[in-house]
Amino acid sequence: MADSKKKQSKVYMIPEGETRDHHTYHYVAVKTKKFVLENQKLRMKKFNPVKRVHEWFVEAKLPPHSK
Repeated sequence: MADSKKKQSKVYMIPEGETRDHHTYHYVAVKTKKFVLENQKLRMKKFNPVKRVHEWFVEAKLPPHSK
């Protein structure tokens, strides 16, 4: 039951070196406590279906939402 108390949040991932205007992105749930304390951005290797290759994705701000 201790695992259910851990904080998680959604993170918007975009290919490294690209802007948010591209169509390739991923949402990932991560434990934020470690990254917040160390002030680091998440960086993961994921598949980019547009280029058909695995490449590095970095954390970006979530896009604005509308109600």
